Amino acid sequence: MGTMRSLLLASCSCLLALTACQSTGHVADFAANELFYKDLEWRTKAPGDRAVCVLPVVDTRDAVVLPTAERGLPIRYGSDDFWDRPVPEMLGEVLVRQLQDSALFTKVQDRPSADVLLVKPVLQRLANGAIEEMSGARSFAEIALQIQVLGPAGADGKRVVLHEQTYGNRTLTPNEINPTPSYLVLGRALRATMQKMLVGLDGSNVARSTVPVEVGLPAEASATPAPQR
Repeated sequence: MGTMRSLLLASCSCLLALTACQSTGHVADFAANELFYKDLEWRTKAPGDRAVCVLPVVDTRDAVVLPTAERGLPIRYGSDDFWDRPVPEMLGEVLVRQLQDSALFTKVQDRPSADVLLVKPVLQRLANGAIEEMSGARSFAEIALQIQVLGPAGADGKRVVLHEQTYGNRTLTPNEINPTPSYLVLGRALRATMQKMLVGLDGSNVARSTVPVEVGLPAEASATPAPQR
């Protein structure tokens, strides 16, 4: 596995040699290496007045049975073993960073408190790999990330759901003899997902206490939807 990962990293580095940072070119970490993921330069035009705390990413991918073929063509998946750190940990860092840079919230703090919003991220799907063709292959990556935003704690300590939405993307490359490594394609899918999430949170107005939002069920009564294939 170590040799394969080294070959993949070398391939990625060659493809993006002009833009990759030399000091991190061989770090298999999409939260710390722009070779795999480059932060979006996205900022809201109407900054919010609420602080938020992002909870650790909950990984529910094991609940999803991934298909082994598409249109009769075999699918070969990448492995989390490629990465230097757990996927939820890296994803959590990217999420916090993008929310900080977005100016949607006044602050993204490390610890929850009664007066701040809570963001509960649930990773429903994150997969990358290649669909084998008769000649060549197509690399792909797909992500489904559920974001639930809970309001400040009430007098009874309960929080209500202010926003709940699953954001995602599926990116597929053209058929090629030497397709782009799917670990790079994953970065494209993640950027598209983050873009949708930031726009969605901006439009939901959860970060603005002066704008009414449609309040949902108390957090204890809100069920997490089953991951979808």
